[in-house]
Amino acid sequence: MNIAEINLEEGMPTCDEAIDKLKSSLALAKQGKFKCAIIIHGYGSSGRGGTIRIKARQWLNAQVRNGRVKTVINGEDFDVLNEKARELRRKFPQLEQLLHVTNHGVTVVEL
Repeated sequence: MNIAEINLEEGMPTCDEAIDKLKSSLALAKQGKFKCAIIIHGYGSSGRGGTIRIKARQWLNAQVRNGRVKTVINGEDFDVLNEKARELRRKFPQLEQLLHVTNHGVTVVEL
């Protein structure tokens, strides 16, 4: 199965522009029958996570609560100790690489 890759950093958008892109890109991914997406939002230069990362994750977690997406796993939590991450890796073998790297700049979403 193909995995959509959504790069919110591309073009150095404002936070609002990045969230708009996230919303439209996820809608397109669902229409395109993608079942999983890797959201690249970066970590931010502040050393504690940037605004795009924080807002994107807040919005994605709201989508889980509203039943619009199945699962959201932060990149730093996507490892072999995380049962949901192992389950997604079984469904989407392309995610194997993420199990071995701690990456605060991405979020994995099961649509």
